[in-house]
Amino acid sequence: MENYKHAVQEGQKLIFKFLKSRMKEKKITQKALAIKLELSEGTLVRYFKLETPMPLAVYLEICGILELRPYLIPAEDDQNRMERVFFN
Repeated sequence: MENYKHAVQEGQKLIFKFLKSRMKEKKITQKALAIKLELSEGTLVRYFKLETPMPLAVYLEICGILELRPYLIPAEDDQNRMERVFFN
């Protein structure tokens, strides 16, 4: 179970790093994103720092704002080469 929790934390870091990168590409600040989400900027910062768990609905809204598609692709069908996070 310990490896699972560590993998989850590392996976979250990768996701938030990607979201921040996408925000830069789209020229959207944390403040602007918080306004669009109708959240305080402090709440958004706590999500990005992993201090507070981000609700799935907020993640999906962020994907919409940043024009990302949150597809769930089975590992066996994923042809992309990317850093792997092992959950077992």
